[in-house]
Amino acid sequence: MMARMTKLLDDAIKRLRNLPGDMQDAAARALLMQLEDEPGLDDLDDMAEGWTACRCGDFVTLDQLRRDMGLGDR
Repeated sequence: MMARMTKLLDDAIKRLRNLPGDMQDAAARALLMQLEDEPGLDDLDDMAEGWTACRCGDFVTLDQLRRDMGLGDR
């Protein structure tokens, strides 16, 4: 199912269409960079699972994680 575009995003895209091509490209690059930093749906599911495990006391310390990964003491 495709989500509907918000009014704010729709308004922004309408304004972007009136800009010169080089400015449109710059805005598109900025938006794509921002989207790369945003978690995806799978990431959100993993984060929720991690928080649930943490609340249940199911976690390891950073030192233990480093040892398990073979990173040694830091």
